[in-house]
Amino acid sequence: MNKSSSYEYLGVDVPAFSNGGILSLPEDAPQTLVEALQRAAQKDSKQGIVYINSDGSENSQSYQDLLLDAQKILAGLRKLGLKPQDQIILQLECNQDFLVAFWGCILGGFVPVPVSIALNGQPNNTISKLQNVWQMLGEPLILTDAKLAPSVREWSQPLHLGKFAVETLEELRGFEPDTKIYKSQPQDLAVLLLTSGSTGISKAVMQENSKLLSMSAGTIAMNQFSSQDVTLNWMPMDHVGALVFLSIMGVYLGCQQIHVPTQFILQNPLKWLDLIDHHQATISWAPNFAFTLIGDRAKEVTKRHWDLSSMKFLVNAGEAIVTKTARNFLKLLSSYGLSTKAIHPAFGMCETCSGITWSNSFSLESSSDEDKFVELGQPIAGASLRIVDANQQVVREGVIGSLQVKGASVTSGYYQNPVANQEAFTTDGWFNTGDLGFIKNG
Repeated sequence: MNKSSSYEYLGVDVPAFSNGGILSLPEDAPQTLVEALQRAAQKDSKQGIVYINSDGSENSQSYQDLLLDAQKILAGLRKLGLKPQDQIILQLECNQDFLVAFWGCILGGFVPVPVSIALNGQPNNTISKLQNVWQMLGEPLILTDAKLAPSVREWSQPLHLGKFAVETLEELRGFEPDTKIYKSQPQDLAVLLLTSGSTGISKAVMQENSKLLSMSAGTIAMNQFSSQDVTLNWMPMDHVGALVFLSIMGVYLGCQQIHVPTQFILQNPLKWLDLIDHHQATISWAPNFAFTLIGDRAKEVTKRHWDLSSMKFLVNAGEAIVTKTARNFLKLLSSYGLSTKAIHPAFGMCETCSGITWSNSFSLESSSDEDKFVELGQPIAGASLRIVDANQQVVREGVIGSLQVKGASVTSGYYQNPVANQEAFTTDGWFNTGDLGFIKNG
């Protein structure tokens, strides 16, 4: 699949349809997020999560310890009277705090709602987003940390509708672990993921256990990932790529995960490569701008002594991909062992649980700086794509039109938003992504 911003005809007389095939799951595959974490924790392994702090120091947490810490949060949330399927807004800056809170919610059948942090505390779009989400969801509990809690409480004042119910993670961590884990079902709502809200107020994307795990299973099968892989994430945890692709999938695999504060990398982008080298990471992801940041530091790069040969799956997704930028990145780092095939363009969104296509064809050898389009790959198993015209008719391959998706990892809809759901879904069940694209050799 390719994405584009204008209509043109590239001339192939085949329907613009692509199918990833049947998603076949192993008999022992986890059916819920709870089962995925329990399986990872039961493995006789020290695999788990490494958290990079803002000063560059590291904390390590095995999956067994993650489960134990999450059980403490579970106990605290139950003491507050929360019931399964109750929603909890997460306002947590620290990655370790976020993941412990997220899994504490999952263990109780509660529905976490990650919302981006307003770090400066000034009235802005991020605070407005929190206020709007709180009202949209019926004034749920907000879980934050002790440092941020006073500010969060103040942000409810402009609403004149009541105060935020705020609890801190530090308080909940004081409880004894609750080992009575809620028996979730595959079809249970697991998380609400917020759209960017770039065209208005954010919508809450419903994603069930089965959909999150279908994305993980389909992605793993397509790309032959294993428990020996090491994922490295430096995007915010409220982003679907960070939470689902590079964290939930890591739990599904039982592999090592590295999570890094976004600002730590933005302040010095070469730290991204330092960490790939140090941890021998194999899977990472960033939007196109990050590849530009590395290219802008070409002189500094020549002074380093990295071994980047471990990195086999470096995803470029989340914004328009510039071929020349990706190629410059590969040229610059090939002398440090980075494969000329390491970059994998992809397409995904909250509504598809992160990536629904992954490309394995991009390389220095297969591309040129003048390429207008970047191929985004085939759909994962269990997913299908099609391109339609303004009349919802499937066009021919090579004709640019509206991209629609369908499959096991595609959302069932937006939470309590029938108008948005009617606009988003066709009568035959396809989801309108809002993007233009064309299919070639589907």
